[in-house]
Amino acid sequence: VSTQSTGSSGINAEYGMGDSGEFMVTSIDYGVAHPPGYPLFTTMAALATHLIPFGSRAWRVSLLSVLFGALCNVTVYYIVSRLGRNSIVGFLTAGWVGFSRLFWMWSIQGEIFSLNNFFCAFIMLRAFYFESSSKQDMLREAKLSALTCGLSLANQHTSVLFIVPFALRVAYKVVLVERHSLKDAVIVALYGLSGMLWYLQLPISYFFFTPRVSWGEFGTIGDFLQHMLRLDYGSSFKLVAGDTKSTFLSNFLAFVKDSSAELSIASWFLCAFLFYSVYVSSSRLLKSTVAVLSAMLMCYFAVFCSLANIEDPVGLNRGVLERFWMQPSIGLIILSGLGLCKVLLYLSEKVHPLLKHRVLQLSVAVLIVSAQIKRNYQENNESDNYYGYHYAQSILPLLPNNSIVLTGGDLPTNVFRYHTICEQMRPDVHVMDMQFMSAGWFEHVLAPTTFAPVTVPGVYRPFADGKLKSGQYNLKMFLDENVDRFAIFICNAVRVDEVSHKQDYYMIPYRSCKRFYRKADIGNPVEYIEQTPRMRLDEWPMPDMRQYEDRTWEFALKVIYLKSLAEKGVTLWYEAVTNQQNRRYLLEHGLKFLEEGIEELERAISEGRLEEDDWQHVYHHMGKNMGHFCMVLRYMVEEDGNQEERVAQLEACGRKYWGIFAEW
Repeated sequence: VSTQSTGSSGINAEYGMGDSGEFMVTSIDYGVAHPPGYPLFTTMAALATHLIPFGSRAWRVSLLSVLFGALCNVTVYYIVSRLGRNSIVGFLTAGWVGFSRLFWMWSIQGEIFSLNNFFCAFIMLRAFYFESSSKQDMLREAKLSALTCGLSLANQHTSVLFIVPFALRVAYKVVLVERHSLKDAVIVALYGLSGMLWYLQLPISYFFFTPRVSWGEFGTIGDFLQHMLRLDYGSSFKLVAGDTKSTFLSNFLAFVKDSSAELSIASWFLCAFLFYSVYVSSSRLLKSTVAVLSAMLMCYFAVFCSLANIEDPVGLNRGVLERFWMQPSIGLIILSGLGLCKVLLYLSEKVHPLLKHRVLQLSVAVLIVSAQIKRNYQENNESDNYYGYHYAQSILPLLPNNSIVLTGGDLPTNVFRYHTICEQMRPDVHVMDMQFMSAGWFEHVLAPTTFAPVTVPGVYRPFADGKLKSGQYNLKMFLDENVDRFAIFICNAVRVDEVSHKQDYYMIPYRSCKRFYRKADIGNPVEYIEQTPRMRLDEWPMPDMRQYEDRTWEFALKVIYLKSLAEKGVTLWYEAVTNQQNRRYLLEHGLKFLEEGIEELERAISEGRLEEDDWQHVYHHMGKNMGHFCMVLRYMVEEDGNQEERVAQLEACGRKYWGIFAEW
């Protein structure tokens, strides 16, 4: 009740960005989420969306996550209370992990991780039940455990790293020790497979529904297995597609560091004391259960830390990696809770019997849990987080009717999808994810339905015309087919190797996005840039970087806002590089636009809407470009002669901003 009520009070006001927007969109039309599809969570989110009669769609799905976060804490409490025979330590353990920053953060967002945390804790509870079961009940416990494991795999694949050692233990006891028949073992396995029947949601969605957003096609077994097994990523444990690598040691040390910060370094010492106590204990149940739980943790570390392929876990990459530390943290906190039970028992016998007094233990536990809540409440109180809404509001209402918005990355893609589909903010706008467009299934699945008015000439590839194969197209070819019928914008989506459009199209900044114009149609880009709306920081609340660190989407959004202040000037810089005839004219206007952006930034800092530290995140984008503009113009003006004052101004400007950049 405590977890549910506290978590509910801090649920995201509307939508927590990241993948949660995708789950909310797919749940409306019963679509398929990114690999492996997460069918169980998608179905439960759909039920929550349609059955809860109040709140926004995002709030309803987030409430579902709060519920599973609370159930996870109850499960942790029950395991520690029963096995450690101390309900107060069970309360302390559950409260400590449930109100830790990481667990709390993912329990108030419409994401799959809260449900995964519950299943992993429940698998550990089933291990306890199995180890404590009698010979008569063992087969029944094995079946229920298998069903739990199957359901868990229908949500998140990493739970298999807890399931494998547990399944080996069940097979050993059921088949080799108790001598049950092979038929019984097959029945237990079928219970596990029955839990995975939720994956039928993938072909059911493909054949019987027409979702506006969905991943993949499932016309063959191969297509189904490719999505279910995350083969596009390489394996179920690769966090990003590609060949980036990291080492077992670096990942394991990252977990030790993060878990020590989240759960306290004392948890490791308590685990060590537990292992010593188990070694000298005569309790068969304690020995076997702790052995199974420890095997789960060792399996997770051995496999996940070896295969997780985020090479440099900083910024958003750090946020991606740390969410997968919650699963082993559940095992760590349960073992440390059991260790604390043993420590209190030992101290009460060796130091003073008062230490086992229930009132004293409860008072201390309440104080510690209350301190944990106070420590993390402000950071995890998202009840006033409307940053996703403000981001959508800064772009979507300004677009012409039936515009196309090309997006890249989770932030613009999921924010714009959620608000156009779930909240009906400009539902006429076509939000097209360029990652989707590069998939072979896109032209067969979504192009004929969701994007029927748009011409999709094949499979997108960021290649020059001569390198394209039959059935492929680049950005220029897409623009040529559609720019006469649609206003086309792009938000955070142009790849570095995509250059096909640059000769024939301008990308004119439009708030934090850009709009494509044919160069032959508009002539002078300066006039269009002056007419397009620019980003004004006083129109939209800025995320507080003291609350949102660089691993959060809110931080990434703020960087997008700040960088957009320089985009008008930077656009003219790149145009001036190739336009010898109008270079001086373009640079002068580009410098003016950059100065306007810097004035906007300085005004926001002076009015207290931005912290001074926010400067550092745009120095490399604005300071360096200002230095470029001033120094290049300085030499061009000097060549004209008789403008010593202007030359001195530009010299001072160049030195100032290059100095700022160098200092940063």
